[in-house]
Amino acid sequence: MAIIELTNEETNKYIDELYACFPTGREFELFLNSFLTTLGFEEVVTTQYVGDKGIDLTCIKRGFDNNGIDTINYYVQAKRYARSNKIQAKEIRDLKGTTKRDRNGNILNSNYVNVFITTSTFTEKALEEANDNPNMPVITIDGKQLLQYCIEHKVGFNFKPVFSPKDIVMLTQNNQVVGTITERQTDYLVEREITKNDIRAKILVLPRIIKEQLTEVKELYSVVFNGKERQLKMDKSGRYFGGVTELYKTFGLLTNEGIFVSKTAKWKIVNNKIIVDLCEETCDEKNL
Repeated sequence: MAIIELTNEETNKYIDELYACFPTGREFELFLNSFLTTLGFEEVVTTQYVGDKGIDLTCIKRGFDNNGIDTINYYVQAKRYARSNKIQAKEIRDLKGTTKRDRNGNILNSNYVNVFITTSTFTEKALEEANDNPNMPVITIDGKQLLQYCIEHKVGFNFKPVFSPKDIVMLTQNNQVVGTITERQTDYLVEREITKNDIRAKILVLPRIIKEQLTEVKELYSVVFNGKERQLKMDKSGRYFGGVTELYKTFGLLTNEGIFVSKTAKWKIVNNKIIVDLCEETCDEKNL
């Protein structure tokens, strides 16, 4: 479903309405518990309201790298602020300081990420503070980004369908039927979106039609991802490849700030190699 871009006035109106949904910061924290679960995080826990030492929620996300399963711990601070009340650099520094040690005083390992979520915005100094140390990353989600996530995951929004004859015509022109398979007018077999959830989980999901074309089942496959050839490991179920974090970072699907950028990829098989080429525009751009 294509989502029409909101105007600045509409965005601000919805952010204010979102802020007003929570009488106190506690209600905002409880909302984020369900919200993070909707986004695919696991073991989401809202900490006790008093004495939480700056950590409002904790959760984990399981991904895959060359060594197999890679579980990352997330420590979340939530601030229910009006749009005019911006997050300052000191609040980012305080979050970093809080998560250096756990509640028992033990030094945390490097396998964690700080997240700061607000209904407001961040000052430039706060964003600089969030990005100044790659060894202690802080993901910042402001009111506008939070609103966008809500729209993408249908949280708090009801959508009225809008018919687009232009899209119907484009689909008719771009596709042709060959046997029982609908293919683009190229040698690619299929297009599939690499979603934000795929990127977050550090996996490359294998389209069904590509899986059916594979002549043998093995652990490692030669995959040419946007021109870079890699030997990627397939999971036991044959559903996805792991070890793609470097590729996602190289081609802009995963930014240094930890932002996930979904893109459409075109797939084909040539000389027993799986070819995956990214479309030039992101999926969000295509849907505007």
